[in-house]
Amino acid sequence: MANAAYCWFCLWVALIVVVSFAHPCCADERPNVVIVFVDDLDFDEVPIYDLSRFPSHTGMKLQGYYDDDRPPHADVPQGDYFDPPRMLMPNLEAMAADGLVLNRFYITSPICTPSRYSILTGRYASRSQAFRQRYPDGSPASVDWSTSLLPSESNLPKALRANGYTTGIVGKWHLGGGIDGYTKDLKQLDPSIPEHNQRIVAAQRATCEAFDQHGFDFAESIFTGNVPEMKIPRELMRENLDWITQGALNFLDAQGDGTPFYLYMSIPIPHAQYYDRMVRGGTHFWWDDDPRVTPGGILDVAPTAQPSRAGVLRRVEDAGLPRIHSMGTWIDDSLGAVLAKLEEKGLAENTLVIFTSDHQSRGKNTITESARVPFVAQWPAKIEPGRRSDALCSNVDLVTTLLDLTDTQVPASDVGRDGVSVAGVFLGQSDTGRGSLLLECMYTRGVVTPRWKYIASRATPEIEAAMAEDAVLAAEENRRRRVGWDGRNNANKIGLGVGMDSDRDFPGYFDPDQLYDLEADPFEQFNLAADPAHRQTLVELQNELRGYLEDMPHPFGEFSEPN
Repeated sequence: MANAAYCWFCLWVALIVVVSFAHPCCADERPNVVIVFVDDLDFDEVPIYDLSRFPSHTGMKLQGYYDDDRPPHADVPQGDYFDPPRMLMPNLEAMAADGLVLNRFYITSPICTPSRYSILTGRYASRSQAFRQRYPDGSPASVDWSTSLLPSESNLPKALRANGYTTGIVGKWHLGGGIDGYTKDLKQLDPSIPEHNQRIVAAQRATCEAFDQHGFDFAESIFTGNVPEMKIPRELMRENLDWITQGALNFLDAQGDGTPFYLYMSIPIPHAQYYDRMVRGGTHFWWDDDPRVTPGGILDVAPTAQPSRAGVLRRVEDAGLPRIHSMGTWIDDSLGAVLAKLEEKGLAENTLVIFTSDHQSRGKNTITESARVPFVAQWPAKIEPGRRSDALCSNVDLVTTLLDLTDTQVPASDVGRDGVSVAGVFLGQSDTGRGSLLLECMYTRGVVTPRWKYIASRATPEIEAAMAEDAVLAAEENRRRRVGWDGRNNANKIGLGVGMDSDRDFPGYFDPDQLYDLEADPFEQFNLAADPAHRQTLVELQNELRGYLEDMPHPFGEFSEPN
């Protein structure tokens, strides 16, 4: 009888153990998060948006807004467009079909470093401590709109790590913050000499180790900034996407013990339009690079994380597309490798994967619809497939939303300070985002709502005088104006007008006040600010902007004065 009771007891204990491991309440149900952050990606560089409604260079051409009929990669950048406007990106298309596409996702400061600052902190770029050290509170902000993320600042990976997440980063950093293990003398080395190569490998290792101070448990395949700016020999200045993808897969291979994880995968290409990269490359293109060559030194063996570069070209050509489109497929292969690894490890169901961009190339350095970017999210456990949303949200909102979805507590922290959670949009509980968003860049501020955008440019008297002088000379010389709201003279640089040729893309560029009906005019071709019929809308948005700026560290024209 005693033996029988003992057997029943053992059976009961075994049953409890089995149920405890099997029951979902006993596992960490918080989602894993993977952010794939692409550089300068435009709507015409992905195949999931209607180019008649989503602003891009190709969309401009299709709408007849360009007055020239020059072929792609002509000498005038704004004459560039894709013909045919189709990309071979099957993994992104499948992700969009299986998940959520946001039509109105914005980057609050559409320049590389401030964009990255905000997507890692949930704060506006002008709150950067490094920026505020250069431009103290109460002083006007500057044309120098670069921002760093200091180790002393709070951020999303720090918050997630404190709440039990494993955190990782691969790819482009570009936020300073004391992580650069490279020294200037490395630029003079010959990486073909093993001893020299090992010094560069060591610099990469030191750089990766420094990311712990920014909240990352894992760092690999790091670009400290744009490749030409790195302190490495010219021979190593290659944007090796295969290397980045391998780093991402190495991180994912280490996961799977039930601990949730966050991976920030920052891809440094295209960093211009695909066709611009081909023009600047001349006769040497990305597929010609040795895949063993990286900013971290020359590898012993080429990465095999994604399909070969020759395979990319073959598939693109088999699809009847020109090689100029191939970089899109290269990026798509990287995304596909990450998605496949998640499936292989049984992690896909509860992983939120987000694919987006730091800003568009069209209108970069402005707060035009350059700030509006592609955005796709997939989370099989929670996001219903095939959804599209017009909800208004931004990169600062994404941080707050991730804190919400991961149930991350950030007591006494300003992570997500400027964001609003739109978790309901992700989960299909709501299709309403923000009522409005603040956009900021150099001497320009603006507000965007579901229908309208207001842009205000207020430069220093010196810059406005230089602009006025250049306007007179341009009329006399029968040329385009070259001095823009950033105060720089673009006479000897890319394009024939102001920096990034924004004067040609946006006819109202030089107007200090601009108002656009984005429903009727998503390409921002018709400035309605002076139209009496829209006076009330203009005043309402100006007051909205004034409300945002009350809490900002730097004054901005009359908007920082009492109403």
